[in-house]
Amino acid sequence: MSKSSSAAGGVYNILSGGAPAEADAGDAPSLDVRTLAGLPHSEIAERIADAVNPSDVSLDDAGVREAVAEAVSSVLSENETVDITNLPSELIEECYVRTLSVSAFNIIIADIGASLQRAAHGNAGLANDRLKEISDFMREAYRAQYTKFKDRGGQVSRRTAKSIAQSVTSQVMDIFESYLE
Repeated sequence: MSKSSSAAGGVYNILSGGAPAEADAGDAPSLDVRTLAGLPHSEIAERIADAVNPSDVSLDDAGVREAVAEAVSSVLSENETVDITNLPSELIEECYVRTLSVSAFNIIIADIGASLQRAAHGNAGLANDRLKEISDFMREAYRAQYTKFKDRGGQVSRRTAKSIAQSVTSQVMDIFESYLE
């Protein structure tokens, strides 16, 4: 999860013009958000993913890059008229939360995906519906946990991001256990 939380912090840093999302974040990635003005959402997302995680040498790296690109692209697509150079803080935070939730979803599905497909007994539609339900649950659970930390005045760090991930993963296993049988 450390790559996921670092990537989410990097997304936040880029979109906020360098403001750190995490108390223990390292150097902000070197991408000026102004260079993204006027680009299609998919291109913006890919450039941010490249800046946040430039070394695509492992499956984990590829998964993190995919999570960043999917998170940023989905938020921008849902808010088509937004100016990338002046994103409202709630959209920057949504990119952060979605990066974490998509990355965690990819990790958990790598672990349980085959069992989930077997439990659907060859029904691809059922398996896809269950994947979507788990993905949606994870995004909402991450958002709720992030909001809870923020409302308490806390700053999400790598440690709290890991704690959120463990809590959400545990919830997924408890709630969706029947999907694996």
